Amino acid sequence: MARYDEVIPPGGRGKVTIEIDSSRIRGEFEKKAIVWSNDPDRMSVALYLKGEVKAHISLEPGGYISIAGVKGEAPPGHVEIINNHESPVKLTGVDNDLPDRIKCRIEEIKPGFVYRLEVEDISKNEGHYTAHLTIRTDNPEKPEIPLIVRGEIREE
Repeated sequence: MARYDEVIPPGGRGKVTIEIDSSRIRGEFEKKAIVWSNDPDRMSVALYLKGEVKAHISLEPGGYISIAGVKGEAPPGHVEIINNHESPVKLTGVDNDLPDRIKCRIEEIKPGFVYRLEVEDISKNEGHYTAHLTIRTDNPEKPEIPLIVRGEIREE
């Protein structure tokens, strides 16, 4: 979004403000805006906005876990939950929409900053499933972190 002074007297100064919505941006970015004027010597000027957006809390290697194998023997999946701020964050729980298929366990690696979430298949039957987990935190900027678990469990 851009805001600007619409009328600037000849030889005067004006103000241009550019904002970006970083809610869908991760990592480094570069944005460009062109300011047009009626100045015959310089009809346009390019403004560049560069930066990096870091997630409040990130999941490594990502927001997806795959569990595959024989019923009762499938190796568990895991993600690391990483707090990217200077102040600690506490995990307050995990909501699981398939408690009859998977069990979760959280281990604190670096208190307040790094956690390991392990997800184990506890299915009584073979089959494919998709579970949706919601990791809850005490961080008001990121109170919930979604995580998807895909299971492919087979008999012997």
